[in-house]
Amino acid sequence: MNFAKPAFLVFLTLVVLVALAMRSSRRRKLLLLAASYFFYGTWNIPFIGLILFSTSIDYWLSKAISTSQEVIRKRQLLRLGIVVNLTILAIFKYCNFFVDSINASLHALHLHGTILQHLNLLLPLGISFYTFEAISYLTDVYRGEPPARSFADYNFYIMYFPHLISGPIVRYRELADQMRDGISFSLKSVRKGCELIILGLVYKLLIADTVSGIADPVFQNPYAANITSTYLAWAAFTAQIYFDFMGYTHIARGVSLLFNIELPLNFNHPYNAANISDFWQRWHISLSRWIRDYLYIPLGGSRGSSLRTSFNLLATMTIAGAWHGAGWAFIIWGAYHGLLLLSYHLLEPARKHWRNIASSNGFASNIYAWSSTIITFICAAYGWIWFRSADSRAALTMTSKLFRINGLAAEQSHAILQNGDYGAVATFCLLLAVSTGGPLAVRLYDSTFPRLPHWVKVQAATAAFVLCYICAGAESKPFIYFQF
Repeated sequence: MNFAKPAFLVFLTLVVLVALAMRSSRRRKLLLLAASYFFYGTWNIPFIGLILFSTSIDYWLSKAISTSQEVIRKRQLLRLGIVVNLTILAIFKYCNFFVDSINASLHALHLHGTILQHLNLLLPLGISFYTFEAISYLTDVYRGEPPARSFADYNFYIMYFPHLISGPIVRYRELADQMRDGISFSLKSVRKGCELIILGLVYKLLIADTVSGIADPVFQNPYAANITSTYLAWAAFTAQIYFDFMGYTHIARGVSLLFNIELPLNFNHPYNAANISDFWQRWHISLSRWIRDYLYIPLGGSRGSSLRTSFNLLATMTIAGAWHGAGWAFIIWGAYHGLLLLSYHLLEPARKHWRNIASSNGFASNIYAWSSTIITFICAAYGWIWFRSADSRAALTMTSKLFRINGLAAEQSHAILQNGDYGAVATFCLLLAVSTGGPLAVRLYDSTFPRLPHWVKVQAATAAFVLCYICAGAESKPFIYFQF
């Protein structure tokens, strides 16, 4: 069920009205749990059984870990839980990727008679997110956190529909305290929730879905695009993914606030980042925290030698890329960001030197800050080529056209945009302005809207809500992160 579709708004309204009619806050929690299963079942009912299977194992293992007195036994149970969850993820998400990789190797060796067949598997919606949540829950219990009091509590943590499909990746303790006494309502939270939902719809329907019409044709067939349309598509997707993900996070947090449950911040103006490390502290914040706490630090973090730290950075970011999608383009995207982070840390002495020089002069300091932000933005924006492309060959083709590198792609370019270079350049500049200036506009809104009179807020919100569904396309596109 797409958050931006009218059907979801009807579903949400009914859940809120029924919850309001209930006097028992604990019954409201059970209602939300049932509504979450219904929400997931509208996509695929059989996969509810898969979630029940995995959550049952996780809950039993967490109880066993918390009651066991032997450290070795605890560690064995934790490893078992991690293996079970990663095995389920690997079967459904990565099995065909492994088959394709094996087939490519067999083809290169001319062993065509042993080609493996694809498995006809449907990817469970949100499996990457709730798998990481399950692993974090088991690890936290192993580290001494109390387990869920009941199977219903743990189910609520995993299934709670505002974060089920695309995050944020929530820690159990972040929801446990809020849901311990059941579900209550707060007028302040409802107001803030409605504001976030409407803002999210504006970002998604009016901006992200609109510019996707420029990006999609080129990314679907990059071999036929000329240089101008390639630049256009790159700028369009840079804007699309920013506002698509910001729209989703706003709606998810807003929906949850309707029930007075606050989800952690997952998006904080990443295109304003001062460096690539800062970018990952602003983009998909919950994923960055998970990678740091459950992968990077357990591997040793930055405590070892420079070589070990470099390996840890590259390994964790490559895994992060693979988490996003089963394909070499995603893996390369993750490794690319690993190299950016590695370069950032290796160049720390030089950056510190230039920062000290610039700090002695206000103008120079501003130039340093702006140049750092622009360089970070360009580096992150180039990564979206690999993130969005269907495969590495398509990404290399677009790279060859963006940077005029001959030989990366053998296909002859043909114009997708006929005789529209001036308009194309103008559109490219507009999209680039949206990508870079959009975050500034959002910050301006955040600083001015709260001070407006209440009646102005209500009218503006109503107008924005109506405008979303008048100006939006006939078919709202799924949120980009829904595919993970």
